[in-house]
Amino acid sequence: MAIVGAQHGVRARGGFNVDVKLSGNWLRFNQLVGSLDITLMTAAVGAQRKFAEKYRDRVQINIRTGGKRFGYSPHSTKYRTYKSRHGGGTKLLYWSGTMADSVDIVKLRGGRVGVGIPRDAVRAPYHTKEGDLLTVSEYANILEHGAWPVPARPVFSDTFRKDMKGLAGLRSFIQWHIIRNFGIQGIPVIKM
Repeated sequence: MAIVGAQHGVRARGGFNVDVKLSGNWLRFNQLVGSLDITLMTAAVGAQRKFAEKYRDRVQINIRTGGKRFGYSPHSTKYRTYKSRHGGGTKLLYWSGTMADSVDIVKLRGGRVGVGIPRDAVRAPYHTKEGDLLTVSEYANILEHGAWPVPARPVFSDTFRKDMKGLAGLRSFIQWHIIRNFGIQGIPVIKM
């Protein structure tokens, strides 16, 4: 974009005669500059949501497969017997599917989203002798961090780190989506 035919300086008769013609799509340029913050924010929020959906799906798969790919220590013999006696099978992280089904996208402060288990998610008792039930998020927290005698089986953080490539994966995923979104709108982004 340039100013075509602009004449600068004083002419012989002593007046300023500046003829300004705008070359290029200045209307599009003004729209771009005026809406850049909104366009960038919309693209970033959309990319964050897509990343969260992908992450949620991977966590659910890893729970349903018992976190097999992470090599967690197996159940104790006593707990394995108890679990199978009450219909839970022997798979780690999985009894009835409630925890995997409860994993969802949750709203965070600042317009951000995350993946977790809502605090109000509850499960039905597995058998009649079961006492006070933990909420699904409490149970998932114990598995994530461990609590004697339960060893840590951090399926959420391992999925983020290994399957989603951690913060570097999140950053590149969002950057790629922003660049793609701008490209669809006809705005080539060279570098972020």
